[in-house]
Amino acid sequence: MLVRITAPVPGFTGEGPAGLTFTDGVAETSDIAVIGYCQGAGYVVERLDDSPAPPPDPQPTNAPQTKPAGRSPSRSKTKEE
Repeated sequence: MLVRITAPVPGFTGEGPAGLTFTDGVAETSDIAVIGYCQGAGYVVERLDDSPAPPPDPQPTNAPQTKPAGRSPSRSKTKEE
């Protein structure tokens, strides 16, 4: 998926996130990590092609713990006198 990223600073020319090169405030990339970062950081992201977006990362499940909660029994030695 190719996208156009517009910097929040109009006309910015230089290096942006992850080495992305902006010219007159615009850059292009297909790096999904850079796209995700830019979306969350105030950049405008526009798709340029019709290729499907990659599937989202699966969300972690809250699987039950296999280990019981709490402390294990004490192994202290007691003397019987």
